[in-house]
Amino acid sequence: MTVSKMFINGCSFLTFRPREGINTHCGIELAKQMNLDIADNLAGGGRGNKRLSFTTKVWCEKFPEKAKQCFFLIGSSSGTRVDYPTKDGYKKRKFPSLDMTFRTYSPNKDSECQTFWRYLMRTGADVDQMTQVETLDNILNLQYYFELKRYPYLMYHTISDAEIKNPDIKLLYSKINQKRFFRSESSHIDFVLENALTISKDDPHPNTQGHERWATMLREYIDDNNLRTFQ
Repeated sequence: MTVSKMFINGCSFLTFRPREGINTHCGIELAKQMNLDIADNLAGGGRGNKRLSFTTKVWCEKFPEKAKQCFFLIGSSSGTRVDYPTKDGYKKRKFPSLDMTFRTYSPNKDSECQTFWRYLMRTGADVDQMTQVETLDNILNLQYYFELKRYPYLMYHTISDAEIKNPDIKLLYSKINQKRFFRSESSHIDFVLENALTISKDDPHPNTQGHERWATMLREYIDDNNLRTFQ
């Protein structure tokens, strides 16, 4: 089935940043290049992979006819970001298609979260492995869902986690559908840092060119590998 729309989910790399003068993102740019309308964009700043995976699947089940028309673009987030459902309708107006709302705690931002993570490390936690398991589980879960539904999609890392060393994690990482995962050994943030395409030296988010060039690379990869439809 030929797709006519694009569904987007991820973190701030797939949102506008008007305060910094960034009025586009790579999802919008990719949709333009593929001549697709945007069906919905559930990306949000600082969001983690659990929310990303769950909300994508909920959206597909709520809007099955729309989902059948979509190409799905998923920017995997950092495993350090841990999502949890809320009772207070947090940012409900930003995501009217969803009934469940989420917050995310991150050790990089929240002092209470930093205390919790220090406790985990004192009690023997391997934080690198924790974040890798969080990321990997949600990638595999969502890939299996897309392939069960036969929805065309492309994933990529927005942010890279630490190098994988544990054999068990490496084993499952090898089960990722690499054809549907662009540059799994790297990330969008790596690309913009390496090519000086960030908003500023203090803000690692992509500038306009950083979004446009990444979108072109995604589109070329999609076309070179015949990924617009599910084979």
